[in-house]
Amino acid sequence: MKHLNVSGYRFITLDNLPELQENMLSALREAGVLGTILLAEEGINVALSAPAEAIEKATQWFNTDERLAGLWLKESWSELQAFTKLKVRIRPEIITFDGGKTKGEEGRTVAPPITPETLKTWLDEGRDFVLLDTRNDYEIKSGTFAQAIDVSLDNFRNFPKVVDSAIASGKLPTDKPIVTFCTGGIRCEKAAPYLANAGVKEVYQIEGGILNWFEQYGKEHWDGDCFVFDDRHVITPELEETHAWLCRECSTAMPAGQVCDCQSANRSATETV
Repeated sequence: MKHLNVSGYRFITLDNLPELQENMLSALREAGVLGTILLAEEGINVALSAPAEAIEKATQWFNTDERLAGLWLKESWSELQAFTKLKVRIRPEIITFDGGKTKGEEGRTVAPPITPETLKTWLDEGRDFVLLDTRNDYEIKSGTFAQAIDVSLDNFRNFPKVVDSAIASGKLPTDKPIVTFCTGGIRCEKAAPYLANAGVKEVYQIEGGILNWFEQYGKEHWDGDCFVFDDRHVITPELEETHAWLCRECSTAMPAGQVCDCQSANRSATETV
Protein backbone atom coordinates (compact mmCIF):
# COMPACT_ATOMS: atom_id res chain seq x y z
CA MET A 1 0.00 0.00 0.00
CA LYS A 2 1.27 3.46 -0.89
CA HIS A 3 1.54 5.95 1.97
CA LEU A 4 1.10 9.69 1.61
CA ASN A 5 3.61 11.69 3.65
CA VAL A 6 2.73 15.29 4.43
CA SER A 7 4.55 18.03 6.30
CA GLY A 8 3.98 21.68 6.99
CA TYR A 9 3.89 24.40 9.61
CA ARG A 10 2.23 27.64 10.47
CA PHE A 11 3.28 30.42 12.81
CA ILE A 12 0.00 31.43 14.41
CA THR A 13 -0.87 32.33 17.99
CA LEU A 14 -2.32 29.27 19.74
CA ASP A 15 -3.81 29.10 23.21
CA ASN A 16 -5.41 26.39 25.39
CA LEU A 17 -2.69 24.03 24.19
CA PRO A 18 -3.59 21.03 26.44
CA GLU A 19 -7.16 21.09 25.17
CA LEU A 20 -6.00 21.44 21.56
CA GLN A 21 -3.54 18.59 22.07
CA GLU A 22 -6.24 16.28 23.45
CA ASN A 23 -8.72 17.09 20.68
CA MET A 24 -6.07 16.71 17.98
CA LEU A 25 -4.87 13.36 19.27
CA SER A 26 -8.41 12.02 19.37
CA ALA A 27 -9.23 13.22 15.85
CA LEU A 28 -6.00 11.98 14.28
CA ARG A 29 -6.26 8.58 15.96
CA GLU A 30 -9.73 8.25 14.55
CA ALA A 31 -8.44 9.29 11.12
CA GLY A 32 -5.76 6.58 11.31
CA VAL A 33 -2.63 8.64 10.71
CA LEU A 34 0.82 8.36 12.28
CA GLY A 35 3.43 11.06 12.76
CA THR A 36 4.58 13.90 14.99
CA ILE A 37 2.94 17.25 15.64
CA LEU A 38 4.52 19.98 17.75
CA LEU A 39 2.32 22.63 19.31
CA ALA A 40 3.49 25.88 20.90
CA GLU A 41 2.10 29.32 21.56
CA GLU A 42 3.89 30.40 18.38
CA GLY A 43 2.24 27.82 16.09
CA ILE A 44 2.19 24.25 14.78
CA ASN A 45 4.66 21.91 13.05
CA VAL A 46 3.15 18.86 11.31
CA ALA A 47 4.59 15.63 9.85
CA LEU A 48 2.17 12.77 9.13
CA SER A 49 2.10 9.53 7.15
CA ALA A 50 -0.85 7.31 6.19
CA PRO A 51 -2.87 6.10 3.20
CA ALA A 52 -4.36 9.02 1.29
CA GLU A 53 -7.86 8.52 2.69
CA ALA A 54 -6.59 8.86 6.26
CA ILE A 55 -4.59 11.99 5.42
CA GLU A 56 -7.71 13.48 3.84
CA LYS A 57 -9.65 12.88 7.08
CA ALA A 58 -6.87 14.54 9.08
CA THR A 59 -6.86 17.53 6.73
CA GLN A 60 -10.61 17.88 7.05
CA TRP A 61 -10.23 18.03 10.83
CA PHE A 62 -7.54 20.73 10.61
CA ASN A 63 -9.91 22.75 8.42
CA THR A 64 -12.51 22.82 11.20
CA ASP A 65 -10.18 25.09 13.22
CA GLU A 66 -9.89 28.53 11.62
CA ARG A 67 -6.34 28.87 12.96
CA LEU A 68 -5.26 25.73 11.08
CA ALA A 69 -7.58 25.81 8.07
CA GLY A 70 -5.83 25.64 4.70
CA LEU A 71 -2.54 24.51 6.23
CA TRP A 72 0.00 24.04 3.40
CA LEU A 73 1.08 20.40 3.61
CA LYS A 74 3.78 19.34 1.15
CA GLU A 75 3.32 15.79 -0.16
CA SER A 76 5.42 12.78 -1.11
CA TRP A 77 4.65 9.07 -1.51
CA SER A 78 6.38 5.96 -0.24
CA GLU A 79 5.88 2.22 0.22
CA LEU A 80 7.14 2.68 3.79
CA GLN A 81 4.94 4.35 6.39
CA ALA A 82 7.28 7.08 7.54
CA PHE A 83 6.30 6.91 11.23
CA THR A 84 5.49 4.13 13.68
CA LYS A 85 3.58 6.18 16.27
CA LEU A 86 1.33 9.21 16.58
CA LYS A 87 2.62 11.97 18.87
CA VAL A 88 1.18 15.40 19.58
CA ARG A 89 3.54 17.29 21.86
CA ILE A 90 3.51 20.71 23.49
CA ARG A 91 6.79 22.59 23.28
CA PRO A 92 8.06 26.10 24.11
CA GLU A 93 8.82 26.50 20.38
CA ILE A 94 7.90 24.52 17.26
CA ILE A 95 11.54 24.79 16.17
CA THR A 96 14.16 25.42 18.84
CA PHE A 97 16.24 28.54 18.27
CA ASP A 98 18.52 30.51 20.60
CA GLY A 99 17.73 33.81 18.91
CA GLY A 100 14.70 34.94 20.82
CA LYS A 101 11.19 33.58 20.94
CA THR A 102 9.14 33.91 17.77
CA LYS A 103 5.70 35.43 18.00
CA GLY A 104 2.61 34.01 16.38
CA GLU A 105 1.23 35.49 13.18
CA GLU A 106 0.53 38.91 14.68
CA GLY A 107 3.51 41.26 14.83
CA ARG A 108 5.99 38.64 13.65
CA THR A 109 9.07 39.69 11.68
CA VAL A 110 9.49 37.70 8.46
CA ALA A 111 11.90 37.83 5.53
CA PRO A 112 10.41 38.07 2.03
CA PRO A 113 9.85 34.66 0.39
CA ILE A 114 11.44 33.90 -2.95
CA THR A 115 9.63 31.41 -5.18
CA PRO A 116 11.42 28.41 -6.68
CA GLU A 117 10.75 29.97 -10.09
CA THR A 118 12.61 33.16 -9.17
CA LEU A 119 15.45 31.24 -7.54
CA LYS A 120 15.87 29.09 -10.65
CA THR A 121 16.10 32.23 -12.77
CA TRP A 122 18.78 33.65 -10.47
CA LEU A 123 20.75 30.40 -10.58
CA ASP A 124 20.39 30.01 -14.35
CA GLU A 125 21.56 33.60 -14.85
CA GLY A 126 24.54 33.17 -12.52
CA ARG A 127 23.42 36.12 -10.43
CA ASP A 128 25.77 37.16 -7.61
CA PHE A 129 24.07 36.14 -4.37
CA VAL A 130 24.58 33.76 -1.44
CA LEU A 131 22.53 30.59 -1.08
CA LEU A 132 22.71 29.67 2.60
CA ASP A 133 21.92 26.18 3.90
CA THR A 134 20.44 26.59 7.39
CA ARG A 135 20.25 22.84 8.11
CA ASN A 136 22.44 20.75 10.39
CA ASP A 137 25.75 19.45 9.05
CA TYR A 138 24.64 15.80 9.14
CA GLU A 139 21.66 16.69 6.93
CA ILE A 140 23.85 18.45 4.40
CA LYS A 141 25.91 15.27 3.93
CA SER A 142 22.94 13.76 2.10
CA GLY A 143 22.73 16.61 -0.40
CA THR A 144 22.41 20.36 -0.95
CA PHE A 145 22.30 22.99 -3.67
CA ALA A 146 25.51 22.97 -5.72
CA GLN A 147 26.05 26.66 -5.00
CA ALA A 148 25.14 26.59 -1.30
CA ILE A 149 27.30 27.83 1.55
CA ASP A 150 27.57 25.58 4.61
CA VAL A 151 28.42 27.33 7.90
CA SER A 152 29.06 24.01 9.72
CA LEU A 153 25.98 24.11 11.92
CA ASP A 154 25.76 21.14 14.29
CA ASN A 155 22.35 22.09 15.67
CA PHE A 156 19.90 24.75 14.49
CA ARG A 157 19.60 25.96 18.08
CA ASN A 158 23.12 27.37 17.65
CA PHE A 159 22.40 29.25 14.41
CA PRO A 160 22.82 32.76 15.93
CA LYS A 161 26.27 31.98 17.36
CA VAL A 162 27.48 30.22 14.20
CA VAL A 163 26.20 32.86 11.80
CA ASP A 164 27.63 35.72 13.90
CA SER A 165 31.02 34.02 13.65
CA ALA A 166 30.63 33.50 9.89
CA ILE A 167 29.79 37.18 9.39
CA ALA A 168 32.72 38.31 11.56
CA SER A 169 35.16 36.09 9.62
CA GLY A 170 33.87 37.27 6.24
CA LYS A 171 32.63 33.81 5.22
CA LEU A 172 29.11 35.18 5.12
CA PRO A 173 28.94 38.61 3.44
CA THR A 174 26.41 41.22 4.50
CA ASP A 175 26.52 43.24 1.27
CA LYS A 176 25.09 40.55 -1.05
CA PRO A 177 21.56 39.14 -1.18
CA ILE A 178 21.29 35.99 0.94
CA VAL A 179 18.69 33.33 0.16
CA THR A 180 18.15 30.92 3.06
CA PHE A 181 16.74 27.42 2.70
CA CYS A 182 15.90 24.34 4.76
CA THR A 183 13.82 21.21 4.22
CA GLY A 184 10.33 22.66 4.47
CA GLY A 185 10.87 26.32 5.32
CA ILE A 186 10.26 26.41 9.06
CA ARG A 187 13.87 27.04 10.09
CA CYS A 188 14.20 29.89 7.62
CA GLU A 189 11.25 31.59 9.27
CA LYS A 190 13.62 32.19 12.19
CA ALA A 191 16.99 32.23 10.43
CA ALA A 192 16.22 34.81 7.77
CA PRO A 193 14.91 37.53 10.13
CA TYR A 194 17.92 36.93 12.38
CA LEU A 195 20.25 37.57 9.43
CA ALA A 196 18.43 40.79 8.62
CA ASN A 197 18.80 41.95 12.22
CA ALA A 198 22.50 40.96 12.09
CA GLY A 199 23.16 43.49 9.35
CA VAL A 200 22.57 41.59 6.10
CA LYS A 201 21.03 44.14 3.76
CA GLU A 202 18.92 41.80 1.62
CA VAL A 203 17.56 38.47 2.95
CA TYR A 204 15.09 36.01 1.47
CA GLN A 205 13.80 32.52 2.21
CA ILE A 206 12.83 29.87 -0.35
CA GLU A 207 9.07 29.48 -0.33
CA GLY A 208 8.26 25.94 0.80
CA GLY A 209 11.92 25.00 1.21
CA ILE A 210 13.71 22.11 -0.50
CA LEU A 211 10.55 20.02 -0.76
CA ASN A 212 8.83 22.71 -2.80
CA TRP A 213 11.92 23.03 -5.01
CA PHE A 214 11.97 19.26 -5.59
CA GLU A 215 8.28 19.27 -6.49
CA GLN A 216 8.87 21.89 -9.18
CA TYR A 217 12.44 21.36 -10.40
CA GLY A 218 13.70 18.04 -9.07
CA LYS A 219 17.48 17.74 -9.20
CA GLU A 220 18.19 20.95 -11.13
CA HIS A 221 21.04 22.84 -9.40
CA TRP A 222 20.99 20.17 -6.66
CA ASP A 223 23.69 17.67 -5.67
CA GLY A 224 22.61 14.42 -3.97
CA ASP A 225 19.40 13.69 -2.07
CA CYS A 226 17.64 15.22 0.96
CA PHE A 227 17.65 14.18 4.62
CA VAL A 228 14.19 14.00 6.24
CA PHE A 229 13.19 13.55 9.89
CA ASP A 230 11.17 10.37 9.56
CA ASP A 231 11.79 6.67 9.01
CA ARG A 232 12.63 7.19 5.32
CA HIS A 233 15.72 9.17 6.43
CA VAL A 234 16.54 10.30 2.87
CA ILE A 235 14.44 11.08 -0.21
CA THR A 236 15.52 11.74 -3.80
CA PRO A 237 14.84 14.95 -5.75
CA GLU A 238 11.95 12.98 -7.26
CA LEU A 239 10.51 12.74 -3.71
CA GLU A 240 11.07 8.98 -3.58
CA GLU A 241 12.45 6.97 -0.65
CA THR A 242 16.04 5.68 -0.90
CA HIS A 243 16.01 2.92 1.76
CA ALA A 244 18.82 4.70 3.59
CA TRP A 245 19.59 3.84 7.22
CA LEU A 246 20.45 6.25 10.02
CA CYS A 247 23.71 5.99 11.96
CA ARG A 248 22.86 6.38 15.65
CA GLU A 249 26.40 7.50 16.45
CA CYS A 250 26.59 10.61 14.24
CA SER A 251 23.04 10.99 12.79
CA THR A 252 24.36 10.57 9.23
CA ALA A 253 21.96 8.89 6.80
CA MET A 254 23.77 6.15 4.86
CA PRO A 255 22.91 4.25 1.66
CA ALA A 256 21.63 0.72 2.24
CA GLY A 257 24.51 -1.73 2.71
CA GLN A 258 27.15 0.96 3.28
CA VAL A 259 28.96 1.32 6.62
CA CYS A 260 29.14 4.81 8.13
CA ASP A 261 32.58 6.43 8.23
CA CYS A 262 32.35 6.91 12.01
CA GLN A 263 31.68 3.21 12.51
CA SER A 264 34.55 2.29 10.20
CA ALA A 265 36.84 4.57 12.23
CA ASN A 266 35.67 3.02 15.49
CA ARG A 267 36.20 -0.46 14.10
CA SER A 268 39.72 0.43 12.93
CA ALA A 269 40.60 1.90 16.31
CA THR A 270 39.35 -1.23 18.06
CA GLU A 271 41.33 -3.45 15.71
CA THR A 272 44.47 -1.34 16.30
CA VAL A 273 44.13 -1.66 20.06
